[in-house]
Amino acid sequence: MSTSPATFAFVQTLAAELSHQEFDIPPFPDVAIRIRDAMASPNVTTDSIARIVVADPVLTSRLLRMANSALLKRGTIEIIDIHIAISRLGFDLVRNTVVSLAMDTTFDTRHADASVREYVTNVRKHSTHVGALAYILAKRQGGVDNPEEVMLAGLLHDIGKFYILNRANDFPDLFGEPEQLHELLATWHTGVGRAIIESWGFPPHIAEAADDHEQLDRNIPGSADTTDLVLAANLLVNLREHPPEELPDLAGIPACKKLRIDNMAMEGILLESEDEIRSLEQALGG
Repeated sequence: MSTSPATFAFVQTLAAELSHQEFDIPPFPDVAIRIRDAMASPNVTTDSIARIVVADPVLTSRLLRMANSALLKRGTIEIIDIHIAISRLGFDLVRNTVVSLAMDTTFDTRHADASVREYVTNVRKHSTHVGALAYILAKRQGGVDNPEEVMLAGLLHDIGKFYILNRANDFPDLFGEPEQLHELLATWHTGVGRAIIESWGFPPHIAEAADDHEQLDRNIPGSADTTDLVLAANLLVNLREHPPEELPDLAGIPACKKLRIDNMAMEGILLESEDEIRSLEQALGG
């Protein structure tokens, strides 16, 4: 496939931004920064987080939905108090919900071209699905120290695509070349995603998951790590989005071997976890 002038110009722009670590993205919303800073304090309390949360009705709503999701809800009584919701979720899941909302705000495409909005909507849904399923897999696997961080890695694994699509809005000719845009996304999104995650100060294993989640031959000794879980979740979500014949044989993929997942087991996991996954997706805004 020959490279068009629009694609060449865009690749030059991406390469320059990546090499200089200078990304043209808005900062995280103020509420996300305030919550992150509050959680970094050794004296953080549920009350101190709740005081920040209640100032943002959208975040409050999402946290309540998360606390009432099928995976986290206990009993039949609906949680309507934000303090109880935060206590039920724990600070890590509160952080994940804040990150999910912040991504919606940071990569706001309401005023973008219709083609950009469609691409971003699809990537956002996919990322939310992967985050929810990665969390389910981590809980199912056992021995994972922090399933909430696995969810965070899943939510952020395709953030490079958000950035590329956001920047591509300045190169409208790209959207008349869908094959080249798809190739751009496939080629660049992992490295761009890693760089953005590192620049935002997230832990190294979150950045590694963004960079390596499509390396199907990745085979790190030991038990399944964050990248293995995100890689497997990404493949499983693709089953929901593409015909089964387009998927590789999972039994031959090292990450899936560690998790004891083949194509048949995958369908069972999706079926067994359907309600939990759907409720988490809805809570996260997907």
